[in-house]
Amino acid sequence: MTDKESQKIIINRSAGFRDFYPEEFAKINFILETMKQVAREFGYVEYVTPAVELQKLYELKSGDDLVGETFKIKSRSGQKLVLIPELTPSLTRILAEKQQYYTKPIRWFSIPKCYRDETQQRGRVKEFWQLNIDLLGIDDIYADAEIIVILIDIITRCGLNENQFVVRINDRLFLQKFLDAIDIKDKLSIIQIFDKKDKLVQELIEKKLKSKFDESQAQDFALKIRQASNLDESIFNIIEKNTLTEKIVKNYDELRLKAFSSKLSKLGISADKIDILYKLSEIKDTPSEFIKRVKKLAPFDKIEEFLSDLSRLAEILENFGVTKYIIYDGSLARGLDYYTGIIFEAWSRDSILPRAIAGGGRYSDLVATLGGQPLPGTGFGMGETVLMELMDEYNIKYPKINITDVYIAPIKLKNLETIIQISDNLRSIGIKTTLNPFNWRIKRHFENAEKQGVKWMIIAGKKDLNQKSVTIRNIVSGEQELVPIKKVKNYLKRKLDK
Repeated sequence: MTDKESQKIIINRSAGFRDFYPEEFAKINFILETMKQVAREFGYVEYVTPAVELQKLYELKSGDDLVGETFKIKSRSGQKLVLIPELTPSLTRILAEKQQYYTKPIRWFSIPKCYRDETQQRGRVKEFWQLNIDLLGIDDIYADAEIIVILIDIITRCGLNENQFVVRINDRLFLQKFLDAIDIKDKLSIIQIFDKKDKLVQELIEKKLKSKFDESQAQDFALKIRQASNLDESIFNIIEKNTLTEKIVKNYDELRLKAFSSKLSKLGISADKIDILYKLSEIKDTPSEFIKRVKKLAPFDKIEEFLSDLSRLAEILENFGVTKYIIYDGSLARGLDYYTGIIFEAWSRDSILPRAIAGGGRYSDLVATLGGQPLPGTGFGMGETVLMELMDEYNIKYPKINITDVYIAPIKLKNLETIIQISDNLRSIGIKTTLNPFNWRIKRHFENAEKQGVKWMIIAGKKDLNQKSVTIRNIVSGEQELVPIKKVKNYLKRKLDK
């Protein structure tokens, strides 16, 4: 080894971040372009905010937990900054400044890169793109329906079907009225317990498993038990089978109730109220069946009124023809305290990943705290990571990458003026054109074109150019034709438009 070789330093990328070679970025780009296309088809316009914000903004709008996961920066002037972990605070800031200049309703979207310094797991990375789409300035259930339909449209256009994903929906206003009706005072604490219901049983199971397994195995097995769509003998294909795990699987429903009940008991909730809250949290059904079951569970005088927004939403979603993608879920709560109405999350049907594809809901007053006028809205955030993982899991094929439409192969030409003009003319009408004016044999040109998936090749040799023509060849069929240079542009446009 030479001294120079021994001095080479290998620097790898930072953990949790990703490189995208062209073939991989093409997949990401397909998802991002699908998001943009659907948003624009519904009349939404794009906005952009900085990649860094004052740390104070996130302390005010997102709370300590999220701030603890941010990448922090200190500017030369001493300002405390963060790389944005989400976009809602930035949206709030710019709307507080200029919302009065925009006609309501406001339909906006943005797809920034976001950054979170959190523990890595499947479907979670430290740098990701996130679609943020919001319909603002209108307090109407149609707005919630439109946002949910946009979410479904994006996921289905990326190739997932109703057997592979589901949108879970609930209503925070309904939950609050329900809690009022059974005389619950600390509503936010109850809602946060609803939000963590699955995590609570996972933690209880993990605690029991630690008596037989090390911490890592206990965490892994507890997560797999929680995620299993059907708890039967098949679970033991992915976790170890012994007396303890068999007992946990057999008594899973009891453990769910115990984990949920113990948290509520610590808040001083009585046994009869715990019973009705648990039963509500277990109702997961089609919109119409959910409403029937809730009415049967809690025949309050005003239960129709409590459920009115969910009933109206079901009607509109039925009009859009998307109810096959939807369930109403009594346990869905989304723990953030700014949600005030319809809330929703998209998940894989069989819980392949422990993270939602997307989540969002209605809020009534995000802007006023920063000095703006109250502005109701609804929207969602959606990263590309979980969706991409699911597309790979379900072997969904991405569209074939079209690198170029036409490949120009000059054969032993010293004067490039004519073929450069041909390539410029083709690009001027939107035909992607690759020109390789290198001293290659024709065989190498064909190999290069085939690797790029090109169908049409222009072969330009001295003899043809002297006749003011070029040979245009269909690489797939092998057919070729001598075409006058002045007709090349229209000839290829006609062929490519077919």
